[in-house]
Amino acid sequence: MDASVVIVIFVCIAWFCILIQAMLAKKLPLAVNFLLFMVLEAILTNKLTIIGYNMNKFQINTHSMPHFISLILHNDFTVTFVLITFANVFLNTSRSVLRWAITIYTFLFQLLIGAMLRWNGVLTDNGWTTGMESVIILSMMAVTLLLGGLFRRMAFKEGWVR
Repeated sequence: MDASVVIVIFVCIAWFCILIQAMLAKKLPLAVNFLLFMVLEAILTNKLTIIGYNMNKFQINTHSMPHFISLILHNDFTVTFVLITFANVFLNTSRSVLRWAITIYTFLFQLLIGAMLRWNGVLTDNGWTTGMESVIILSMMAVTLLLGGLFRRMAFKEGWVR
Protein backbone atom coordinates (compact mmCIF):
# COMPACT_ATOMS: atom_id res chain seq x y z
CA MET A 1 0.00 0.00 0.00
CA ASP A 2 1.19 3.51 -0.76
CA ALA A 3 2.86 5.20 2.21
CA SER A 4 0.66 8.29 2.00
CA VAL A 5 -2.48 6.14 2.25
CA VAL A 6 -1.14 4.51 5.42
CA ILE A 7 -0.76 7.84 7.19
CA VAL A 8 -4.26 8.92 6.10
CA ILE A 9 -5.70 5.69 7.54
CA PHE A 10 -4.02 6.22 10.90
CA VAL A 11 -4.92 9.93 11.03
CA CYS A 12 -8.58 8.96 10.49
CA ILE A 13 -8.39 6.29 13.20
CA ALA A 14 -6.78 8.76 15.62
CA TRP A 15 -9.49 11.36 14.92
CA PHE A 16 -12.17 8.70 15.40
CA CYS A 17 -10.77 7.80 18.83
CA ILE A 18 -10.52 11.44 19.88
CA LEU A 19 -14.09 12.09 18.65
CA ILE A 20 -15.49 9.14 20.61
CA GLN A 21 -13.80 10.45 23.77
CA ALA A 22 -15.06 13.98 23.16
CA MET A 23 -18.64 12.82 22.62
CA LEU A 24 -18.95 10.91 25.90
CA ALA A 25 -21.87 12.13 27.98
CA LYS A 26 -20.23 11.38 31.33
CA LYS A 27 -16.51 11.98 31.70
CA LEU A 28 -14.00 11.89 34.48
CA PRO A 29 -12.88 15.35 35.66
CA LEU A 30 -10.50 17.15 33.31
CA ALA A 31 -7.62 16.94 35.81
CA VAL A 32 -8.07 13.16 35.99
CA ASN A 33 -8.13 12.77 32.21
CA PHE A 34 -5.06 15.00 31.89
CA LEU A 35 -3.08 13.04 34.49
CA LEU A 36 -4.21 9.77 32.93
CA PHE A 37 -3.11 10.98 29.48
CA MET A 38 0.35 11.94 30.73
CA VAL A 39 0.94 8.69 32.60
CA LEU A 40 -0.36 6.53 29.74
CA GLU A 41 1.89 8.37 27.27
CA ALA A 42 4.95 7.63 29.41
CA ILE A 43 3.98 3.97 29.84
CA LEU A 44 3.17 3.45 26.15
CA THR A 45 6.41 5.09 24.99
CA ASN A 46 8.45 2.95 27.37
CA LYS A 47 6.50 -0.16 26.32
CA LEU A 48 7.28 0.53 22.67
CA THR A 49 10.95 1.15 23.41
CA ILE A 50 11.41 -1.92 25.60
CA ILE A 51 9.53 -4.37 23.38
CA GLY A 52 10.68 -2.94 20.06
CA TYR A 53 14.27 -1.93 20.69
CA ASN A 54 15.50 -3.69 23.83
CA MET A 55 13.76 -7.05 23.34
CA ASN A 56 13.70 -6.89 19.51
CA LYS A 57 10.23 -8.49 19.40
CA PHE A 58 9.24 -6.35 16.41
CA GLN A 59 10.96 -4.09 13.91
CA ILE A 60 9.70 -0.55 13.37
CA ASN A 61 9.73 0.69 9.77
CA THR A 62 12.00 3.72 10.03
CA HIS A 63 12.81 3.78 6.30
CA SER A 64 9.51 5.46 5.45
CA MET A 65 8.54 8.67 7.20
CA PRO A 66 4.75 8.17 6.65
CA HIS A 67 4.98 4.69 8.19
CA PHE A 68 6.92 6.01 11.17
CA ILE A 69 4.46 8.90 11.66
CA SER A 70 1.63 6.33 11.51
CA LEU A 71 3.25 4.48 14.41
CA ILE A 72 3.54 7.71 16.39
CA LEU A 73 -0.14 8.52 15.73
CA HIS A 74 -1.07 5.01 16.80
CA ASN A 75 0.98 5.07 19.98
CA ASP A 76 0.41 8.68 21.05
CA PHE A 77 -3.22 9.25 20.10
CA THR A 78 -5.13 6.15 19.10
CA VAL A 79 -4.18 3.81 21.93
CA THR A 80 -4.10 6.59 24.52
CA PHE A 81 -7.58 7.88 23.68
CA VAL A 82 -9.03 4.36 23.44
CA LEU A 83 -7.72 3.67 26.96
CA ILE A 84 -8.95 7.02 28.30
CA THR A 85 -12.39 6.37 26.79
CA PHE A 86 -12.33 2.93 28.41
CA ALA A 87 -11.55 4.43 31.83
CA ASN A 88 -14.19 7.16 31.46
CA VAL A 89 -16.98 4.75 30.53
CA PHE A 90 -15.97 1.96 32.92
CA LEU A 91 -15.50 4.22 35.96
CA ASN A 92 -18.60 6.35 35.35
CA THR A 93 -21.20 3.62 34.94
CA SER A 94 -22.57 1.03 37.30
CA ARG A 95 -24.27 -0.99 34.53
CA SER A 96 -22.39 -4.23 33.98
CA VAL A 97 -23.55 -4.45 30.34
CA LEU A 98 -21.82 -1.15 29.52
CA ARG A 99 -18.70 -2.21 31.42
CA TRP A 100 -18.50 -5.47 29.49
CA ALA A 101 -19.19 -3.71 26.19
CA ILE A 102 -16.47 -1.07 26.65
CA THR A 103 -14.01 -3.72 27.82
CA ILE A 104 -14.61 -5.92 24.77
CA TYR A 105 -14.55 -2.90 22.41
CA THR A 106 -11.28 -1.62 23.91
CA PHE A 107 -9.57 -5.00 23.71
CA LEU A 108 -10.72 -5.93 20.20
CA PHE A 109 -10.14 -2.44 18.78
CA GLN A 110 -6.56 -2.44 20.05
CA LEU A 111 -5.97 -5.91 18.58
CA LEU A 112 -7.38 -4.72 15.25
CA ILE A 113 -5.30 -1.55 15.01
CA GLY A 114 -2.21 -3.47 16.11
CA ALA A 115 -2.83 -5.92 13.27
CA MET A 116 -3.33 -2.98 10.90
CA LEU A 117 0.17 -1.76 11.79
CA ARG A 118 1.54 -5.11 10.63
CA TRP A 119 -0.69 -5.37 7.53
CA ASN A 120 0.48 -1.94 6.35
CA GLY A 121 4.18 -2.57 6.92
CA VAL A 122 4.58 -0.22 9.87
CA LEU A 123 5.76 -3.05 12.13
CA THR A 124 7.35 -6.40 11.35
CA ASP A 125 7.14 -9.13 14.00
CA ASN A 126 10.30 -10.87 15.23
CA GLY A 127 8.79 -13.39 17.62
CA TRP A 128 5.94 -11.16 18.76
CA THR A 129 2.67 -13.10 18.94
CA THR A 130 -1.01 -12.29 19.29
CA GLY A 131 -0.89 -13.83 22.75
CA MET A 132 1.87 -11.45 23.82
CA GLU A 133 -0.08 -8.55 22.31
CA SER A 134 -3.19 -9.62 24.21
CA VAL A 135 -1.35 -9.76 27.53
CA ILE A 136 0.07 -6.27 26.98
CA ILE A 137 -3.36 -4.89 26.02
CA LEU A 138 -5.04 -6.43 29.07
CA SER A 139 -2.22 -5.15 31.30
CA MET A 140 -2.58 -1.63 29.91
CA MET A 141 -6.34 -1.79 30.46
CA ALA A 142 -5.84 -2.88 34.09
CA VAL A 143 -3.26 -0.13 34.71
CA THR A 144 -5.59 2.42 33.13
CA LEU A 145 -8.46 1.44 35.42
CA LEU A 146 -6.27 1.42 38.53
CA LEU A 147 -4.74 4.82 37.75
CA GLY A 148 -8.07 6.29 36.64
CA GLY A 149 -9.69 5.23 39.90
CA LEU A 150 -6.75 6.50 41.93
CA PHE A 151 -6.68 9.86 40.13
CA ARG A 152 -10.46 10.23 40.48
CA ARG A 153 -10.26 9.63 44.23
CA MET A 154 -7.37 12.09 44.43
CA ALA A 155 -9.33 14.73 42.50
CA PHE A 156 -12.35 14.47 44.77
CA LYS A 157 -10.27 14.32 47.94
CA GLU A 158 -8.14 17.32 46.98
CA GLY A 159 -11.14 19.34 45.79
CA TRP A 160 -10.14 19.53 42.11
CA VAL A 161 -13.73 18.87 41.13
CA ARG A 162 -16.34 21.58 41.42
